[in-house]
Amino acid sequence: MNHINFETVEQTVKAMKDDPNLAMKQWIANVSWNNGVQNELTIREFNPIMVDEPQPLGGTDIAPNPVEYLVGAAASCFAITFEVIASQKGIALETVNVKMEADLNAAVFLGLQEGDGGILNPKLTLNTKTSASEKEIKEIAEVALSKSPVLLSLNTKIELTIE
Repeated sequence: MNHINFETVEQTVKAMKDDPNLAMKQWIANVSWNNGVQNELTIREFNPIMVDEPQPLGGTDIAPNPVEYLVGAAASCFAITFEVIASQKGIALETVNVKMEADLNAAVFLGLQEGDGGILNPKLTLNTKTSASEKEIKEIAEVALSKSPVLLSLNTKIELTIE
């Protein structure tokens, strides 16, 4: 359904049921400093990803900064979770677009203020065309919000808007 390989997922689920130790998966990211605040992020065997900061924060702005990658990872994880749950329910997907916005108080990062230095006021917006009703989309989106590993890792309330 929707080009998701559920046969492989079902094999993984069966293997985890047979051996609960398989449920834990370690993910590894390696970061190597290049220059200034430019770093190279390597994950598994993929091509390295550059990480930088905008010029006002001391960077050269040749790549997104870590917060932008975090916001992108959170939006991507929510989208994938939504897509999988919808597909498990037999819902055909035409389009799925997710936008995530979040604030960050750079004054905390720069040591000018005390306070929460993490992302603030995160907001997800889901825009989708599917064979599902509006009620079904909302139900699936709420489940995806509660099951997305990256969103759960943020440990903060996420506001969800569905357009």
